[in-house]
Amino acid sequence: MDEPDLPALEPSLIADKVRSEMARVFVERLSDSVLSAPLGLAITGWLIQSVAGWTPALTWICGMAVVEVMIQSVGNRFQRCLAQGLSTRGWLWAQCAVSGLLGLGWGSAVWFVWVDGQMLYYLAVLCVLVGVSGICMVTMSPQPLATRLFSLGMLAPPLAQLVWVDNPLAMQVGFGWLIMAAVQAWTARDLHRELARETESALHNKHLLQQLSRTTAELHRASAQMEEKNTELAAALGQLEELVSHDQLTGAFSRRYIFEQLDRLAAISQRHGAPVTAVMFDLDHFKAINDTYGHPTGDRALKEVVRAVADQLRDGDMLARVGGEEFLVVLPLTGLGDALQLAERLRQTLALTTVAVEGGGVIFLPASFGLAELLPDEGHAEWFNRVDAALYQAKEKGRNTLVAA
Repeated sequence: MDEPDLPALEPSLIADKVRSEMARVFVERLSDSVLSAPLGLAITGWLIQSVAGWTPALTWICGMAVVEVMIQSVGNRFQRCLAQGLSTRGWLWAQCAVSGLLGLGWGSAVWFVWVDGQMLYYLAVLCVLVGVSGICMVTMSPQPLATRLFSLGMLAPPLAQLVWVDNPLAMQVGFGWLIMAAVQAWTARDLHRELARETESALHNKHLLQQLSRTTAELHRASAQMEEKNTELAAALGQLEELVSHDQLTGAFSRRYIFEQLDRLAAISQRHGAPVTAVMFDLDHFKAINDTYGHPTGDRALKEVVRAVADQLRDGDMLARVGGEEFLVVLPLTGLGDALQLAERLRQTLALTTVAVEGGGVIFLPASFGLAELLPDEGHAEWFNRVDAALYQAKEKGRNTLVAA
């Protein structure tokens, strides 16, 4: 059954496929990022513990762990729906929302490390947050909504803290934080565009490969069908050639084929001086066999004659049925003397050849023979006429005889 053609990649279809692929990449990246989260959590937790003690540190770590579990859980739900062909839009929005919570969690760390005179820990946490923010911007770049929510979540606690407490570096830190957020947002946008272009290109390439695969498969099928048709045609031509070149009853060559060979051999003989002789024989009283015993017996007699004669011929000799009970033997590279010996052997063979008839009796199949060697400058028609005339003389002499022209 023919496979349906692949639909063309229209702009709307491309956009849908790109959005779907970007969503899948975003969820996979965010779920994989959970594996690297413990290092950042450990460093930040240690900084919080150094300033505020173990209780705030463990409280913050537990809260972040809950967010990471939510990321993993929502990601698993998304992948399950994707595998089942269900809508994933709701879980995608949920993952974006969790991304905002993730940013809010990381940004809240600054509330635990602000102590007058302890700027070192505060700046260390800010450095950790800068690194985490950069990593998350890259991770979430396939989904612009997630990067914006994460960035807002990350910015809100530090900026609120700078307003709330009396931080001598509030203006510088706040300005630097905003610059960093702007740079990261710009970078995330560029990453998103680049990833979208690569995804679109990959979809186009995949579609082209599918079309190429489909076309290649169709070409292979067409080639196989053509080869099969060629095989059938060759078989049919072989059968046709067999029908044209062979007598269907006896299996001997046909009259048409042997006359073509007479013409060819005559031309070769005239060109190279090679001898060639033709022997023609006719079964004696064959009509009586058909009239007395029926045509099926006559057909068996003809087959037996061809078998008996063929056993006496050499490779390269040709036996053809040229009439009802008339046969022609062509002997390439054979002069009249050798042909006479072979013809006499054939006459003796047929004189002893029998075919069984109903009632347990047998009938003999003697024949009269005429032969002639091709003369110089003689055409195949004249040559055949001399052979035929020699056969007629053999019949006139009383049958079961041999005459050479």
